[in-house]
Amino acid sequence: MAKEFKDFTFMGKKLSDLSVKYVSVDFDGDADVNMAMERDMETGDANRYKVEPNYFYDKWNDTLEFELDIIKDPCKFTNQNAAVITKSERREITRWLTSSHFPEWLTFSGTGDSADDTIRYFGWFNNIESYSVNAQTFGLKLYFKCTTPFGYTDNLVTSVSCTTYKNILIANNSDELNSYVYPSIDIIPKANGEIYICNMSDATINQTGTLSSSNTNYQSQLVSLVNTYARSNACTVEFTISDSTKDIDWHCNNTLANFKLVDAYGNETYHTIFYRTDSKVYYIIENGLMRMSMSKDLKVYLDCQKLTINDELGRMVTYDKLGITDVAYMYWLQLLNGNNSLLFYGNCDFKVKHIESRKVGE
Repeated sequence: MAKEFKDFTFMGKKLSDLSVKYVSVDFDGDADVNMAMERDMETGDANRYKVEPNYFYDKWNDTLEFELDIIKDPCKFTNQNAAVITKSERREITRWLTSSHFPEWLTFSGTGDSADDTIRYFGWFNNIESYSVNAQTFGLKLYFKCTTPFGYTDNLVTSVSCTTYKNILIANNSDELNSYVYPSIDIIPKANGEIYICNMSDATINQTGTLSSSNTNYQSQLVSLVNTYARSNACTVEFTISDSTKDIDWHCNNTLANFKLVDAYGNETYHTIFYRTDSKVYYIIENGLMRMSMSKDLKVYLDCQKLTINDELGRMVTYDKLGITDVAYMYWLQLLNGNNSLLFYGNCDFKVKHIESRKVGE
């Protein structure tokens, strides 16, 4: 079955941008939809003493492939001679679709279902064939091979303008129910200072409560809470120490500190304690928080899938320029399936962009 569409974009160019107007057809009329949903499990060996093998993970056996059939628009090319696709017109298509050396996004518009948000596929055109009658080419069959069995949505963008704190819910409705989605983040600081993003849905919140309003030495309260928490878990505490003050290294206007707990066997776990100045609610968490020092003139762009940080010119930004001294406390934002409660801190604008997989075939 050939996929129906009104237009598509590949490598920044649309089919409708060509010198000739083409329309989508189906030369074969096959009603079956290619789903590419066959998968298997990685297993260990079985024998007479071990009938049930160990299962390690699943794997997809195939990737999605589909066919795009096009002809010249019969409303514009009304006679047989005009409907023939010439060599130069074929060249215009083949040079465009076969010049990519790596997978690229193929984006459709006008697929016929307004509720269908599966508009993008990642892959390459692996073949182009002619549809000919009497040695004359009246149509082209464009074959696209995807890198996965899935289609994808367009970029889903969540914009956040923050001056101190902002809570936002970001929904991840991907069809991969037990997998994370890794977004990209644009960070545009409005002033010099520190920022953080905490995914409260992904962080392990070990303890939370409200600081006493009668004692305004909130740092002292936080240290006391950490010491009590450590004793209750039979651990010792090691706070991150500032090189300049030789004291606890406080961040974000003295509202946040990192520490690790060490148990009797020497095992270490990394934690963060922080509180909100507006509500005085504190949290002791593991993982889930990304903190950085920002400069007003330095916009940064994070790719949480590839674990890269770049400036607006595409140059790599190193951890030390962002005030990250210990990568053990570095968290790359990942979205659980369902709603994710994100807490933003800082005088900064954020754009969180993610895409979602759709297991619907072609």
